[in-house]
Order: sequence, then structure tokens, then C-alpha cells
Amino acid sequence: MGTRINDLQVTKVVDGDTIKVNIDGTVESLRLICLDTEESWAGGSKPVTIAGKMASEMAKQYFTNPGGELAKVDIEFDTDDPIEVCFKKHRGNFGRLICFVHKDGENYNLKTIREGFSPYFVKYGRVRNYHREMMEAEAEAQSNNLVIWDPTTNGSGDSRDYKMLLPWWETRALAVEDYRKFGAPAGVFSVRLNYEEIVTAAEEQEKITVFCDLQGGINKWIDDNALVYAGSIHHKFNLWIPDTDNESTQKILHLLEKRYIKTGRGYLYVSGKAEKFGNTPQIEITDVRQLSDFSD
Repeated sequence: MGTRINDLQVTKVVDGDTIKVNIDGTVESLRLICLDTEESWAGGSKPVTIAGKMASEMAKQYFTNPGGELAKVDIEFDTDDPIEVCFKKHRGNFGRLICFVHKDGENYNLKTIREGFSPYFVKYGRVRNYHREMMEAEAEAQSNNLVIWDPTTNGSGDSRDYKMLLPWWETRALAVEDYRKFGAPAGVFSVRLNYEEIVTAAEEQEKITVFCDLQGGINKWIDDNALVYAGSIHHKFNLWIPDTDNESTQKILHLLEKRYIKTGRGYLYVSGKAEKFGNTPQIEITDVRQLSDFSD
């Protein structure tokens, strides 16, 4: 079981996979781990669907008590680290806490998957706790043709292609499992988990290996040089690919395009001398051998 914080007041239900709670006077946004309910609000990259609106309405009812007030819940992190470590370790790219939520002894994350409102979302890695339960919950929802697994739910409107998404997510999950089993014990840095160490290494211009996600591809072209944002808003880390007309760097671009970006595996190990450009740590990539699927 993971580290828990109990008896927290829900302050807002955003949608089926995001709520806000009050923790010691601070309102924290929670991204409920391994859930990805469909969209109920326009403005994002994914389509608004009937299933998304159903999930949002279900969550609002679930977290509202019979008297109309919002419920109190317990949250559980996916490791048993001390709370202060969990607050740092289990934050997503947008600063939200990533966790399970329990109400009246029920695991909401599992319930949502079991009732067909969400797939078991492993794009950023499987859960350490409840993995089997979530696999079984998803299978149960699929066998019963519930909500997102029922093609009639969204009718002729927008929907999501789970036949394509599920294998892609699982490929990425396996890469995360590899990092947890081999990369982390070998001292490979994770952008999110070891950001302070990456910054220090860049200040001292040390050679390091970093596990990062390049699914977004090249973000900016500066003359013939390519810049890849390999971190996040809260953990800025870049890859700099100079002189892309060079034969050596062309190989790098070909590999990124064919193996990692968009619907590629995304995750990889990047090795090289860390430096700082302004306040942002970065690694310059000049040789395709600096990119690898393996930590060694």
C-alpha cells in the first residue's frame, strides 16, 4: 500500500479524472493516477464526447454527499515514501499531484475503470499498487461493453481509437518499467524525479544519462539547429541538435521521427555532457549513439 493522507475536503470536481482538495489550507489539484476519462470541456487536443460528459457527471455525483456538500476523501500515493517525498515525486508535468482517491473505503480510480468510464491509462507507466486489480477491472468493463467500450455510447459523434491507443500506451509503459528496474538503480536521472541533480550536473558540466520523453518531437528550429523540449513547464530540460544538414545529425532526426515522436515510444535514454543555456539544463546531441532504448 502507498502513503496516505486521510480526511481531505474536496473543493471542486473538475471532471472524471481531476478533482481539487484542501490539504492543510492549500488547494491541490489531483490528477487521478491511471485514469483518462474522455473530455467534457472543449479547448484541449482531444475531442469532447458523450462518454466524457457522462464521466464528468458521474464524478460530480460521486463526490457530492446527499446533503449537497462535497465529500471528504483519502488520497493514496503509488509509493510508501514519506509524505514530503511523495509531494515532490508524485507530481505531473503541470504540477498536479498524481494519486488514488478513496471515498468511504472505495477506490475511485478502480471504480471508474471497472464501470467503463476510463481505460487503464498506462501511457506514463503502470501503477505499482493495484496493477492486477486495474487490469481485471478494465477486462470486466470490456466484457460487459460498458460506456467507452460500447460503440453506441458516443453514437456517430467523436470517439477515441482505443484499438490504437492501448498498444501504444503499453509500449510506453514497458519503457517505464525498464527504467524502474534497470535505469534508476544504475543512476540514470529522470527529468521529473531527479531534476535538482540534473541542474547540478549541468552547472558542473558533467556527463550524465537522462530518461526522458520525446513524444513531442522537435519544438523549435533556430536556423539549421533543432531544439527539443525534453522536460516540462516545471522541469525544463532541452536537447540541442546543431547543424542538422550534417550527415551525422540527419541520422538523429531520422531516428527521432521514426521511433520516438508522436505515436512512437517516446521514452528513451539520452547521454552526454550536461550544460546550462540560460537557466535551463541541456544536452547537445551530435551522435545518434547518444540516444538509446537501454540504460547501459
